[in-house]
Amino acid sequence: MERFSLKRRLHKWQMKYAQHPKRTVSLFIRWRNNHTHLLIIPILILYLSGCSSKENHHFQDSDEAVHAYSDLLYQIRLHEKASTDLIIDLVYEWRTLSDSVFACISRDSINNKNYHAKSAYGIINDSIILEFERLIDSNSRNFKDYCHVLDKLSGPKLPEETRGLVVSAHKFFRSMDSVTVHQVDRKHTIRIYENMLESALSRGIQTKEDILHFLRTEDVAFRLFLSHLSSWGDTSLNNIKVKTEAQTKSIFESTDQKQPVISKSEIVILMTMRNNRRLLQNACTCVTDIQKLSFKDSNQATAYLWMLLQPWLSIDGFSYVLLSQEEKESLKKLATEMPQAFRQLESGYFPIDLNELPSLLLKAYIDNLYTTSICNKNL
Repeated sequence: MERFSLKRRLHKWQMKYAQHPKRTVSLFIRWRNNHTHLLIIPILILYLSGCSSKENHHFQDSDEAVHAYSDLLYQIRLHEKASTDLIIDLVYEWRTLSDSVFACISRDSINNKNYHAKSAYGIINDSIILEFERLIDSNSRNFKDYCHVLDKLSGPKLPEETRGLVVSAHKFFRSMDSVTVHQVDRKHTIRIYENMLESALSRGIQTKEDILHFLRTEDVAFRLFLSHLSSWGDTSLNNIKVKTEAQTKSIFESTDQKQPVISKSEIVILMTMRNNRRLLQNACTCVTDIQKLSFKDSNQATAYLWMLLQPWLSIDGFSYVLLSQEEKESLKKLATEMPQAFRQLESGYFPIDLNELPSLLLKAYIDNLYTTSICNKNL
């Protein structure tokens, strides 16, 4: 079965959109940095291990396991329609049974028994995913539904090896909320942002404190930037973009030194939380602006649409686990505000019907559960 590729298609369109010379606001609606993708592997391995459902089923052999899996498919097919809560329950049951079936088949494969079982397992998996897609389409879905699925299915807490790092990182970012940002005009905002980046680049990354200092000062500059979000228009922000990418690259490269200034796990946690924080701050600013402004310009409305949607397109299961409780509440609030925001931005352009987007995101999320589960089993 051809795997669901919503996020890949959105990413491709977004890159085309972001390169448009007149759409400089899109600087801050980018997908996760490639360096993060590379460094996320060590901590993701721990996360997947921690999220794996416990083996609650015990089978005598592969035939019994495949039969049980086939029976689950049959039970799912009996449902003509499904509420979001029912889908969550069925997905949880699927994940739990899938782990047990795979463990039994792998055990028998070592003993050269039932070598056809793995093929049957894959075919049933594909059929189950198709049934979930059918059930998702059986009722209209909204962003509150998607947020509910993220909350219930993003797995348990991170494994003990990383929990201390997460707690420490949450305290660090929470401390930024107590820093008052004194408003300045647009010209000084750009100057402050550029000076902050130039200072960070010239200082380099020598210690962990250099990274933390950059994140603190960047947070202030970014909040200043957001205070003028609606007025940037055609202002060139390329200098900020280039220098931010250079500094981010330096931060990730600091983990590759002979004596790293920070561990790979900690930098992934810090930079993922930074990304979460910026996405939500940006989207919340968009909602505030939408309530006050009239969007007659299609380019501006399109830019706001993308910024408003970024938390939903970028925050996956791993990112969601790293959200603070306050940020999760912010995401839930954002979910309730999406319909009204869409009505205000109807002059904007998006390549997919916005009413269908929550359903598409649900399908992509469930398909990704299968993909990450297979990766986990192959570790």
